[in-house]
Amino acid sequence: MRPVWPEAEIIAEPIKQATWPRVLVRRRQTGLVGPDCDVAYFSGHPVISLFTGAGGIDIGLERAGCETVLQHEWSEGPCQTLIGNRPKWFRHSALIQGDIRKTPTSMLLREAGLQIGEARMIVGGPPCQGFTTCNSRAVKGHYDLRNDLVFEYLRVINDAKPQFFMFENVRGFVLFNQGDYPKRFLRAAYDAYYELVYGLVDCVEYGVPQHRCRFICMGTRRDLFEEHNTMAGLPKPEHFGKRDIARLALIEGKPEFTEEEALIRQAPGVRYFPDREFICNPDPTGNDDSRAKGFIEFFRKLKAEEPDRIVTTP
Repeated sequence: MRPVWPEAEIIAEPIKQATWPRVLVRRRQTGLVGPDCDVAYFSGHPVISLFTGAGGIDIGLERAGCETVLQHEWSEGPCQTLIGNRPKWFRHSALIQGDIRKTPTSMLLREAGLQIGEARMIVGGPPCQGFTTCNSRAVKGHYDLRNDLVFEYLRVINDAKPQFFMFENVRGFVLFNQGDYPKRFLRAAYDAYYELVYGLVDCVEYGVPQHRCRFICMGTRRDLFEEHNTMAGLPKPEHFGKRDIARLALIEGKPEFTEEEALIRQAPGVRYFPDREFICNPDPTGNDDSRAKGFIEFFRKLKAEEPDRIVTTP
């Protein structure tokens, strides 16, 4: 007998190489009932997760007070993991298995219980195998059909119009095909009505016990930006190298920080402007157990030449 919870129920099991979308877990929508329609109630900010994998990003967001209401994944193993982690995690979420290229946005919104514009955030990290520098075929310029899934991700963003989105990929995404892919991605995301902040971050600065550099792009729907004059930025570091800790210990209690000290504490992002050259900061973590010199020099130069492109998180 399949488990049934107040929020969702398992209705099918994962299969190998699912092509057409299949609903594996369905939300049990028992929200508030209005005079003319059912009004869904969410205890946290509703999030749609694409290319979910085993759900690592989703767990982080749920710990931050969000509520995953839909997950979409193609592979059988990750779908089994997502089901197996219930009900501790994702207990409110529907789960669809299938090829995102064949999954209409209307189906995603229906299973999430959302209308266009209601999602707080859409998150996802499309397949990175074609971009990673660990793939010799990618380094030599061989094209991987999975690369174009980044534009399927944007297709859903453009259709669903969430308030924010978060895109994640490997460092090689920035360099792939002489930077053609990030340029195309950012322009398409901007044209979808989003203000953008992006950059490279290193997972070791957020508690992961290894250096793992990733490209992150945060999108803020333009009407929200225009109304509140704020943009989603990159996360501030929570962990520092020994040299940085020593420098920070010397400046505790100071009312002001030097430029370099501020860059140790912050994770500045680069704001996208469609009429300017694409640039991206280097890896923030150096080999001397501190924020990389190249990272700090990059933002020093940017502050001097184009200060409006620097976005910091309060």
